[in-house]
Amino acid sequence: MLKPTAIASNPMHRGRVIEVSSERLRYANGREYDFDLVRHPGAAAVVPVDAAGRVCLVRQYRHGVLDFMWEIPAGKLDRGEAPEICAVRELAEETGVAARQWTSLGLYVPAPSIFTEVIHLFLARDLDVGSPNPDVDEDLELQWLPLGEAVERVLRAEWNDGKTALGLLRAQYHLQL
Repeated sequence: MLKPTAIASNPMHRGRVIEVSSERLRYANGREYDFDLVRHPGAAAVVPVDAAGRVCLVRQYRHGVLDFMWEIPAGKLDRGEAPEICAVRELAEETGVAARQWTSLGLYVPAPSIFTEVIHLFLARDLDVGSPNPDVDEDLELQWLPLGEAVERVLRAEWNDGKTALGLLRAQYHLQL
């Protein structure tokens, strides 16, 4: 199978975080199709687990679903920023937590048919807890609970954020090895 060739790109919107365009692709069979594409700089997300096996989660309003969601701490990569640096920054800003031990939990690709966003997942351990310093547009509530209980909430479909579900499951798997 051959990858299609992008033959045209029509920029439609440039926002604070994303860019939207319509892309024309030519497939190996010669057919051409138009696709909408949302370019996103990527993100990092962290599963911080303390010595007692508890994970720190943040609850915040998500306008896309018109509701509050419990999530692992996460944030957008700044231009040229390494995912590891973003993870450290976002964990400190959103939760006040610093970690001495970091482990990559791989990538999460939220919607590969339309978004370029890739989220780098990390497990953070050996924690020091301080005071959060969230961005001005973030109104967060923090909660510490056993990792197993957080995973159960995902499995019972109480929590539906994809990066959180995958991050918690991968962290639990990694910690059982």
